[in-house]
Amino acid sequence: MTYTYSSWEWKSQERMHLYRLLIFFVISSFWGCKTQSNLPSKYEIEPVLLHLASVDQPDSIGFNLVSSIHKLIYPRIQNGDIALWKTSKKKELVNKSQFLKIEESYDTRFVNSNDLFIHEYWQLIGKEFDFLVRGFSFVGKSSIGEPVSYGFVDAADVIGILKSIKIPTTHQGPSNMSYWNAIHSKQFNFNVVQFGNNDFKSNPELSVLLKNQACYSRSINRNFYVPEKSRRVIYKIISPNINSNLENKKIYTETESGINDNKQVILNITKKSVEPQDIIKPWSINSIRVIEKWSNYKNIPLQELEYLLLEINGKNYKLNKQEIEEVGLSINLQGISEYLSEKNFDFIIEKVNSESIPPQKSESMYTKLLKNI
Repeated sequence: MTYTYSSWEWKSQERMHLYRLLIFFVISSFWGCKTQSNLPSKYEIEPVLLHLASVDQPDSIGFNLVSSIHKLIYPRIQNGDIALWKTSKKKELVNKSQFLKIEESYDTRFVNSNDLFIHEYWQLIGKEFDFLVRGFSFVGKSSIGEPVSYGFVDAADVIGILKSIKIPTTHQGPSNMSYWNAIHSKQFNFNVVQFGNNDFKSNPELSVLLKNQACYSRSINRNFYVPEKSRRVIYKIISPNINSNLENKKIYTETESGINDNKQVILNITKKSVEPQDIIKPWSINSIRVIEKWSNYKNIPLQELEYLLLEINGKNYKLNKQEIEEVGLSINLQGISEYLSEKNFDFIIEKVNSESIPPQKSESMYTKLLKNI
């Protein structure tokens, strides 16, 4: 038999529920205020340890600092190009053979590690927050789940690499961001696991509050790196042999005519060695691929031509924007850059930033990019 509450019982329970919520709110508010008051209003050169987990990184930022930095550092540690210290105290080095032995002994691989620790110094003076990256500690797990410490890498030893190499990004991330800028964007998920000598074991909530104060509080000024909202798109213009769009035929026909009129210019630019007969016989285009930088300026979508990738008689030629202008390629009496931006032809998006796009997802990706850039 189903029991039915009376009207009085319902109201009584609702009042009790509201009362409990009020008590909880008062206690929570009191505890929150008390904890907030414990936050330091100033600190200088405070050592801080951050923990990042690969599985916790959101897809929406378009990059995974943990997995990417492991793949970047790994071959350089294997080759002995980067100094690997046993701990962050830097008293003892781990050589190449010792590093490889760690992987063998624990039946684990450095590049598969889920965790990364970043050692930083934090400073808060007045309303200004700043930080300095000191280094990175790499840890993993053995095949049976035991913790494995690989060692510590000083930021000073890898800053050149981190600044010069672009971090791999998906279609959701920026097209041109270095590892160093990714670290300084603070867009990734992380936890503060140590602040000075405080490891937060007695008060875990303080860790969250310190992080929020330093990185998110509106009352604090900070100079984090802001990624450019752009994407690098590679697409293939479908050959007229398998496509009925007249614009596709025009692109192939007029581009082929242009390159045949400027063979020597192209050879001088690309510095390719060719046989004499290659100059005499007609050049035929097998495929045309385009690399463009897509961005948005004041709600106006921009698609800037960067490179043309031409397969001519089975050989690949890559021309940048300046070289294309030297050759003087045009379509429908328009400069090729302007013509390509109109997208009146059929094409397949093959790659966005570092992410390969399956042919069946090309159309939906195009729509997504137009909406989100």
